[in-house]
Amino acid sequence: DANDAGGNVYSFLRFDGAGGAVACVANFAAVPHEGYRIGLPYAGRWDEVVNTDAQVYFGSGVGNFGGVEAVAVPHHARPASATVRVPPLGVVWLRYRPAAGQPATSPA
Repeated sequence: DANDAGGNVYSFLRFDGAGGAVACVANFAAVPHEGYRIGLPYAGRWDEVVNTDAQVYFGSGVGNFGGVEAVAVPHHARPASATVRVPPLGVVWLRYRPAAGQPATSPA
């Protein structure tokens, strides 16, 4: 979503050739966003693979405790969505993890 100027948040998706997906959510505000809903291409588990506010990077530790669960609730023209904690002045990267035996390209 490139249209949340009021919240100072920018998010986008990237896909690999096999259908794997990552979501990036960047917060340019000095306050965290709790329960921020983003549209995603697949329902299921999304692992938090990078959080620039993690304590290991000397941040405040605002994050998603390893990941989020997306549900089949459409948002931002995508078939699924999840609520995330977006750290202040930070970026969170989430990677889709297909369920065992499920192809990476299964839509929500």
